[in-house]
This record gives sequence, structure tokens and C-alpha cells, in this order.
Amino acid sequence: MTDPRSLLSGILTAVCAGWLLSACGPRIPATVTIGVAQPLSGPSAARGQDIVDGAKLAAADLNAAGFKVAGKPVLIEIVAVDDKADKEEAKKVAQGLVDQKVTAVIGHLSSDVTEGVIPVYRSGNVPQFFTSSAAELTRLGQGNTFRLIANDELQARAIASYAGETLHASKIAVLHEDTAFGTPLAKAMTAALAKQNKKVEYSEAVDNKTTNFAPFVAKLKAARPEVLVAMVRDHQLLPLFEQMNAAGIGDLPVIATSVAKTQRVATGASIKTLYLTSSSAEVDEFAGGKEFVGKFRAAYHSEPVWAAHYAYDAVHVLADTIRRTGSVDPAVLRARLMVIDAIAPVTTTMRFNAEGEQRYGAISVYQRSNARWQPLMRSDRW
Repeated sequence: MTDPRSLLSGILTAVCAGWLLSACGPRIPATVTIGVAQPLSGPSAARGQDIVDGAKLAAADLNAAGFKVAGKPVLIEIVAVDDKADKEEAKKVAQGLVDQKVTAVIGHLSSDVTEGVIPVYRSGNVPQFFTSSAAELTRLGQGNTFRLIANDELQARAIASYAGETLHASKIAVLHEDTAFGTPLAKAMTAALAKQNKKVEYSEAVDNKTTNFAPFVAKLKAARPEVLVAMVRDHQLLPLFEQMNAAGIGDLPVIATSVAKTQRVATGASIKTLYLTSSSAEVDEFAGGKEFVGKFRAAYHSEPVWAAHYAYDAVHVLADTIRRTGSVDPAVLRARLMVIDAIAPVTTTMRFNAEGEQRYGAISVYQRSNARWQPLMRSDRW
């Protein structure tokens, strides 16, 4: 016969063990909050809102499907904040998201802004996803950052390859913004051209708010290059093109970069020949793109404008990682994100390496035609 005291002791031991396991194991909250920090006002607002919309669409899909972790229903919540494309404002909103104890953040847009907030998220122990392309950003993140697109080391090689080998240009001019995006990209592209025994004949750096390019255009006309590489944003390219036309050099071929891949440039560019390299691919270039666009139109009654599909996949990848690990612990998430083959419904290949870079990052080349960006080629080897 079993001693009643032994039986009671066994029951208590089991209850206590279960309580300790529950208390010490990973606690899954009822709501997983993801911050999205983007410019939601100013010249880059359309791009920033696009990323917010993509993230919200993913959350809505996951919630409608009854997202669960270890059998427990979990709500995915998106908290969007406006960094105003300003470095100091970005630091404030980043600290606000850290203080809210968000599980992760998708932010920010431009490389110079992202550079300033990386230490905030790293010290706050919040994993960070971003679409900024400056190559050194993941190194600054020290394992806490995950880039959603290809980086500028690859884009620099792509620009040099296309200008020198495809367009056969031997005299190349460069206009670049003097930021964490433009300066390293221009330097890396110049180095890549040197490997082809070609060089930049004329280069000029400008503030990323400059719209008066008359002095530069005058020098450009005198230099008579065969190609201009313009590493500036859409609100700068359009006045630049107008001023080039006024100076009679509107037939000079231009290669723009990923920051200019907007519908505004596609419809408003006034020069004859415009190419563009991009570290992100158009949504319709992916197998899951058609379904995504249909969902996006139904939700927002508009078209995606840039990287909504990357934000959508980022939320799905994070959710899948949480589901498979059964944890929202930042250290657990960071370690698993670097190795997991997570669900990415649109791109299907959103995978991070140990540095937080895309394993399958590639650069696309487009040409402006009929107010659209027509893809010419895409490669991960340049």
C-alpha cells in the first residue's frame, strides 16, 4: 500500500516542478509588438508608409490565421512611428520603442539615419531589421541587425560593371550625397572601376537636400563624360534632370541608384536615357508577388510603391522564428534568425547569414521606359 505521505509528497513535487518549469521557461506574451520606424512625413513619406503598410498587412494575415506559439494564441501588433528622416528625431523614436519593450523593430529607411540608431537598439536589446543599404551597418550592429535587401558593396560592383562593361563607358562622372549611403558607395564604385582599368573623371559630393545643381551641371558639361552616376534621391534627381536639359546635356546617360527607385522618378524624369541599380527587387519579380499585390490592393486601395513586400516578409520571418523557438528572448531570436529557413511568402529566399546580411542578396538593373522601371538583369555576381 502506498504511503499517503509519499503520495502527497510526489504530487507536491510534480506541481512545484511544473511551476518552476513554467516560471523559468520562456514566457510567451499574449501580444508580440513590432515597431516600425520610418519617415512618415517629408519627401520620403511614401516609401516609409509603404513599409508600414507591408508590416501591417503581414500582422493582419497572421492574426486572421490564428497565430499561435506552443499552442497559445498570440496577437501580432505593429506600432508605427515617424522618424521624419532626421537623425536626432530617429534616436528619440528608437529609444521610445526600446522603452515600450517591442520584440523587434523594422527601421529605419536611409543609411545615415539607421547608422545613428543602431547603438540605441543594440543597447536596448531589440533586434533590428532594415532596408538601408550602406555596407558597414551590419558590422556596427554587432549581431543585432538584419538587412532585408542586398548591400552597397554589391551595388557598387554592379554600377561599375554596368557602366564600364555593358555601356562601355571610359569617361565617368559621379554625383553623390555626402552621407553614410553616398560616400562609401561612391568610393567602392571607384575602386571597382579601377579593377577594370577605368576611372572616375569627375566627382562631386552634395548635401542630401541640395536641389540647385547649376554649378555641377556647368562642370559636367565641360567634362563631357560618357555616363553620369547619380547617387542622390528622387527629390534631387528631378531638378538635376531639368537643369541638365536646360544646359543642353539631357542626352547624357544617367545611372541612378536604389534610393531613386520610385514612381515619382519613373514618371517625372525628363532626360533621354536613365538606368538604375537597386538592392531591392520589384514585387512582381517574385513568385509570390501577384498574390501579395492583390492583398495589398484590397487592404489599401492602392499599389505598393517600394519595399512593402520586404516588410511583409520580415514580419512573417520573425513570427515563424518565434513560433519555432517558442521564445521572444532577443538572444534566442538573434541566434535562430542567422540560421533558420523561415517562411517568407513573397520573396521566398529571405535568409540571413551570421553577419545579418542576405544570403541570396542580388542587384537588379532597370531602365526607365514608358514611365516604368523595366528590369534588364539581376545578379548576385558582379
